[in-house]
Amino acid sequence: MRIINAEFIKGAVKAEQFPDLGVPEFAFFGRSNAGKSSLINMLVNRKNLVKTGSRPGMTREVNFFLVNKPAGAKIGTLKCKKGAEVFGFTDLPGYGYAKIPGGKIQEIDKMLYEYCTNRPLLKTIFFLMDIRRDPTEVELNSIHFFYELNIEVVIVGTKADKIGKNEQINVKKTWAKFFNFDESIILFTSTLKKNGREEILNFVQKRCIEK
Repeated sequence: MRIINAEFIKGAVKAEQFPDLGVPEFAFFGRSNAGKSSLINMLVNRKNLVKTGSRPGMTREVNFFLVNKPAGAKIGTLKCKKGAEVFGFTDLPGYGYAKIPGGKIQEIDKMLYEYCTNRPLLKTIFFLMDIRRDPTEVELNSIHFFYELNIEVVIVGTKADKIGKNEQINVKKTWAKFFNFDESIILFTSTLKKNGREEILNFVQKRCIEK
């Protein structure tokens, strides 16, 4: 799938601020240092569309992006069809390492819940994990939460260039067993080497044109 353009639409902290994009939407979620911003930048072939913070956990709002918007078209009137895929990417706040006060964490949790329950065109959540980290109950519970809301989850192992091919095979088997996932919906990426870009974009394209 060809990426023609990508633009930041807005950041929001509550449901009434969420934009009505009117097109299929794909969200990115994971630990604060999993590389969400870098991955989105790689997918749309833009270096600084999503700002990468010097410290993990800088994303504390839901950030909406629109990809392949035709020139002059108005948001809310867009259509996604084969050969002219228009869709949204959403960068969700990370969890984990960020030094955030307890009250702010509750606000972020509420924000995530409102996002997941107020986006009828949300197709998939790409759940990012550093390929060098072992999954924990936190990741497992998060995925169960998304499943309870009937949201499709694809696990994305980031920073795949940090380990060898044989180790990648072992990691995929370990993750598939831990999450009870089919290996086909576990993808590995490397923003350094631009690995995994086509796999994710092909997946997005397929979901975009599904009725």
